[in-house]
Amino acid sequence: MRQLKIQLPVIASILITLGCIIGVAFWFDSNTESLIEKSVKQSLEQTCRAQSAGFKTRLEDQLTMLRSMAMHFDSTDMNNFDQIKSSISQFKNTATFSSLYVADKNGRAISTENEEINIYNMDFFDKTFSNQEIITKQILPGTNYTESLILSVPIRKKRQTTGILFGVYSGEGLNTFIEGFNYNENASSILISSDGMIIARSKNSKLVTNRIVNFFDLGTSWGINGDTDINTVKSALNTSKPLVIPYETGSQKRMAILAPVAVSGWFYALITPQTVITDMSTTISSQIIAVEIILSLAFMILIFSIIYLVKNNNEMLRANEKFRIATKQTQTIVFDYDFFKERLELSGDTEFLSTKYIDRLQGKQVIDLINNVHPDDISFIKDIQDLRNNTETAFNREVRIKCRDENYYWFKFIGTVVRTENGAAHRFVGNLVNVDEVMNKEQLLKQKAEEDPLTGLLNKSTFRERIEKVLGNSGDSELYAFYIIDLDNFKKVNDTMGHTVGDKVLLDTAKKLCMVFSDKDFVGRVGGDEFAAFLKLQAVDHITGEKILQSKAKAICTKLNELYSDGNIKVNVSSSIGVAIYPKHGTKYSDLFKHADKALYVAKNNGKNQFHIYSK
Repeated sequence: MRQLKIQLPVIASILITLGCIIGVAFWFDSNTESLIEKSVKQSLEQTCRAQSAGFKTRLEDQLTMLRSMAMHFDSTDMNNFDQIKSSISQFKNTATFSSLYVADKNGRAISTENEEINIYNMDFFDKTFSNQEIITKQILPGTNYTESLILSVPIRKKRQTTGILFGVYSGEGLNTFIEGFNYNENASSILISSDGMIIARSKNSKLVTNRIVNFFDLGTSWGINGDTDINTVKSALNTSKPLVIPYETGSQKRMAILAPVAVSGWFYALITPQTVITDMSTTISSQIIAVEIILSLAFMILIFSIIYLVKNNNEMLRANEKFRIATKQTQTIVFDYDFFKERLELSGDTEFLSTKYIDRLQGKQVIDLINNVHPDDISFIKDIQDLRNNTETAFNREVRIKCRDENYYWFKFIGTVVRTENGAAHRFVGNLVNVDEVMNKEQLLKQKAEEDPLTGLLNKSTFRERIEKVLGNSGDSELYAFYIIDLDNFKKVNDTMGHTVGDKVLLDTAKKLCMVFSDKDFVGRVGGDEFAAFLKLQAVDHITGEKILQSKAKAICTKLNELYSDGNIKVNVSSSIGVAIYPKHGTKYSDLFKHADKALYVAKNNGKNQFHIYSK
């Protein structure tokens, strides 16, 4: 009975679904033609608008590229034509234009191919020199009276226009420029002006041949069944609005879809046969039938699937809880610091630095930001100043910065100094990238490689490397003490009470040595029960220095003299210490170690729990 209650809603749902599908199918059959024709036209209009926007975007991209190129002329003397030639030559084979020119204030222009022309009397030259960016179609000198598409931007220095940079697309080059937006093999793309003149067309166009130079020459009659006058079409074109214009040429019915480019009153037009609509209608109708069949099956499968999913919902929830995708955003800031104006411009995610978005800092605000750098890394400011004062340009450094949560994070600081033509540092441009996770891993690995795994003190090799580095930079006027500390009766602890107690003794010894010596001193474990320390005696004479090192040695003997017990057995552990002095007993690590070791055995032989300073 319960199964029947479950099955009745299922059967009812299936019947209702099938009824809806059949009803929709009949409705589609009666309305398919008009719906498809309307949707195809809308699709073509959207395609044309997208191609028009894409064409405009591509023009804007070219202007952006020209602006970027123009910035490279900041250091060029635009009154020196030889320098202009040298500067433009660096862009050879890098631009997408048919030709790329730079012109001085007199209109004298030179291309990347070293071709010279004069554009002083050309309209676009005057407008660009008035600090305008221009897109126009004109005839350039020396081009056989062939119109070319010209994109030009001003070259500015100290807020003054000193020249212009312009790229040229020839007729063939402009055809290639729009080729990528061709709708399909049955359509043609053309670019037309407001008076209908064809500026460019896609290659291998079967619908718009090269002999047709004006859009209005495409059709022998316009409108549906030739009911539209040509003047009406021309008037519609002057409205600068998207248009769909059916027309006939001979016995061929075609359709023109036009969308404004928002450049000089131009239109981007898509020319397609009207048979495309018929073909697509037939295709879509058959696809609809197939879709109806598939949907019928899909709905039935869906209903059974829902029942199955509901039944197994809890199990699926538990399974979903086992899987999680974690993403971590990279914190990156791009910066641009002007040395002259003492102004810092920031872009990117700056909210991790402050509770509010920061995009520009001036004067003292820059200093306040620098104060967030870790004290141990603040020297990077001096490194930047040094970079500013020499001829180098690149900078790469890791620094720790305090963020809004009051914690320090590692950032990779990468920058380049931009210099003026006389070599003075003008700007410092680069980025900050969060590398905290990587740096922490590297430091952890380095720490593990340098430390003794049991005590956390320096291991033998790292202890030696650090001391050798200090000695290599030290002179005879400096004074250092080298200690070797050996635990008395440690073997007895291991033999009678076990290695667990022995490890405790070693850990206690490490902690006590760290209490005797400061963070600036080196303390390491150089053997099983043997430790070593290296101490710099600051600004004292040899007599005072020996008194200090003796005081340290006595403190070690006192602290390390302790009775250890496991509840049954008691063992007294003390220390014997050998001391060598730099430079009195040696200037190399090996000499100091050897002499301190000899002194250690003297202390051992004299009764242990004492120190001895090496003597010849």
